[in-house]
Order: sequence, then structure tokens, then C-alpha cells
Amino acid sequence: METTFNSRIRVKEIALACGASAAGIAAAGELEEFKRFSLAVSAYPQGLSYLRRSGLKRHSLKNWNVDAASALVCAFRYWEPAMDHAAALKAAGDPAAFLAGSGRRITQPELLSLPGAKISRYALSRDYHLAVKEKLSAMLTGIKQELPGVEGVIFCDTSPVLEKELARLAGIGFRGRNTLVMSGELGSYFFIGGIALDIGLEPDKPAAGSCGECRLCEAACPTGALNGGALDAGRCLSYWTTQSKEKIPAELAAKTGGFAYGCDLCQEACPHNKPPGWLAPGFETIKPIK
Repeated sequence: METTFNSRIRVKEIALACGASAAGIAAAGELEEFKRFSLAVSAYPQGLSYLRRSGLKRHSLKNWNVDAASALVCAFRYWEPAMDHAAALKAAGDPAAFLAGSGRRITQPELLSLPGAKISRYALSRDYHLAVKEKLSAMLTGIKQELPGVEGVIFCDTSPVLEKELARLAGIGFRGRNTLVMSGELGSYFFIGGIALDIGLEPDKPAAGSCGECRLCEAACPTGALNGGALDAGRCLSYWTTQSKEKIPAELAAKTGGFAYGCDLCQEACPHNKPPGWLAPGFETIKPIK
């Protein structure tokens, strides 16, 4: 199908109108990032073994969807600097009851029973897999109406797609030292999802930027899971409290900082997630979000 520059613009406009906080286009080619990803997941704990089962599908969007020619990649913000985590936790009530009511699997009930147990910001709302897929479905419907004949397949977390790398290529943000996608406008408190489209839209420029000399996220991680832009998943509190089927080791359980489901410590420390005007001493060149 022949496309135009206006088609590219309209696709992104539809995405924003359907609830995306940011949207970009990436090509559906082979990803150099697959080499790093494959090496990283080879050392991941058993609870993340599903990441190794997808084989070469993550190497290229075409390996997952043969008709893919480009990808609409979207960010969906779930938290802003002005929001109060403590107030949100209070409103949620009993953490175990809240998680059970939202359909989430509780992996470390003993942590949730402790006084002051905290839930990660991303989980203090409806299951994002459902919420994001609904918005992506609305986008795909709108795109089909705008460009008759176009087909697409939605991806959001559970598909064998390197979403963070596609987000970088689509200009959403750069890869931070905490391994999350970092946006100068949105920080890192956002979900990623997208649509593999069978039309070749002109891709956006990959996001530029880096964390520079900042190591605040690494310093904030109480278990030493972050080092040099890499994640030791076996020491990550978020892994142990949301995905592991085993009991968290006592050594790590003593360092949760109260987090019993997920962990925000590396994101809390990041300058890009701070209110406007905030600067860490010694890192005056790092700009917080606007």
C-alpha cells in the first residue's frame, strides 16, 4: 500500500487522540539490540525463563508478524511527579486486598502483611495489560478507518517483541542506567505498547540522550541489582515481588524499603522523574522533566 508523509502524521495523531502520552514510528527490521538481550536473559533466574523461549522472534518484528512493515510505538504515562505515592497507598487500603481485587498474583504474602507495605506506582491502577490494549485497539480501529486496507497486530508486554528498543528507535526515549526507557518529557513512569502495521511508514529518528555521569539509580538500588546500565534480575526486588514463584531470600527481603509488590526505588531517585526545578547536587546538567 502506498503511503504518504501525511499518513505517518495521521497515525500518530490517532494514537495521541486515543490516549497515548507519546507516539513514534519504528521500522520493522532486524534489531542489533537482540544480541545484548539474548546475552542478558541467558543469566536470568528461572522465573523469567519464558523470555528465553521466544527464540529469534524478538530479533525482528517480522519474525513475530511476517506482514509487519513498521511499528507504531506508544508511551502511556501512569504517574506524574506531582502525585503523592503515600496518599495513593492510603486510598488503596489493605495492599493484599487491593492487589487481589485488581486480579494481580501475590508472590510474597509475608511482605504484604508487614506494617507500611508498599505497592509500586504502576500497580496502583487497573491492570495495564488490559487498559493499554484497549487504547491500542481503539487506535487500530481509527487507523483502519483513516487508511482502508491497513492491517495491524497489537503488542503490549506479553508478545515476543523488544518493546524498549522499538521505543528508542521510535524516538520515545533513550535507555537509562536503570535499563528503563527514559523520556525528557515523561520521565520513566510509563508503559510501552504498540501496533505492528503492514504499511511502511517513515520512521522517526531514534531518541538521543544518556544518563551521563549520573549514578543515582544505581546508588538507590539496595540490592546492587543495577550496574553499568545492566540489570541483575536475580537481585531485583521487582522480580522477586511480582514474578518469582519462590520465596524471596531473607537477604533481599531485608532490603525492600517497604516495597512488597514491585519496586520504584531506582525511579524515585532519577532526576527525570522529579518535579520541575529539582536538581541533584553535583548533577546540575541533568534536566528534570518539564
